Amino acid sequence: MKMERYFAKLLLFGEYTIIRGAQALAMPLRQYSGSWQFAADEDPIRYSLEEFVQYLMRLKERGELLTDMDLRRFEREVNRGLYFESDIPVGYGAGSSGALCAAVYRRFAIQPFERGDEAHYVRLKQQLAQLEGYFHGASSGVDPLICYLDHAVLLLPNGQARLVTPSEKRAADRGAFFLLDTGISRKTGPLVEKFLLQCEHPGFAEAVKKELAPATENAIGHYLAGRREALMPEVGRISAFQYRHFQEMIPSPFVNVWKEGLHSDVFYLKLCGAGGGGFLLGYCQDEASARSSINIGQFIPLPKI
Repeated sequence: MKMERYFAKLLLFGEYTIIRGAQALAMPLRQYSGSWQFAADEDPIRYSLEEFVQYLMRLKERGELLTDMDLRRFEREVNRGLYFESDIPVGYGAGSSGALCAAVYRRFAIQPFERGDEAHYVRLKQQLAQLEGYFHGASSGVDPLICYLDHAVLLLPNGQARLVTPSEKRAADRGAFFLLDTGISRKTGPLVEKFLLQCEHPGFAEAVKKELAPATENAIGHYLAGRREALMPEVGRISAFQYRHFQEMIPSPFVNVWKEGLHSDVFYLKLCGAGGGGFLLGYCQDEASARSSINIGQFIPLPKI
């Protein structure tokens, strides 16, 4: 039996600004994925799910589990060697735990919400957030939601979400996204805390509201409408703002290449999620020129977005 694959997640636009009441756009990152597997008796399992099962059972016993789940079957299958085989990098904000939680929900929830049922996305996000809370202590539910829906999603500031279908990129269109792998794992929580502390300063909060949020929402609009030529300057504005104000979130070995992009206009870099490591997201008019200008990190083209 072929197991369903659950893909990584990419936050294309809206990191941090969604906390301040703006939109965000996220989608599956199909370069990385995971799926259920059963280990042979002699095969070691890299990550056992036994403690996760027990955590969910304790929630159920206390009447706190938000999702009606067949936990006995989950336990039996884990004892038979069920595990989640994944190449999604951990500590990158790419949804490594989100993909696992989406897979658990799909396989063991007794009446899971259907993927196209937008009316229940708020509740679905809450259910998935509780599952992911085992790994992070607290979760917004966004990562497992994207991994579960396997579709581009517009995240709205009121907690709602809706499926969106970006306009197809034509062969003649210029403009391409890429990832830059910093090789650095990080934790999201401390970075978000730093951002929220910065927002206590009125000048910074005002700059986010009047500069970063509009550039982000313009970029989302241009991307969804397929206006790639108009997208480049908006990504440039986001990149310049983050260079000025988010220095702590840009890994120090990558500051110079970030600045080079701003000076040359050949490419622009922006945070991909919380920053601090993981992936950086890049946008360029000509991929070959961008690749030749970047001499650090692993360059990963994203031809299908």
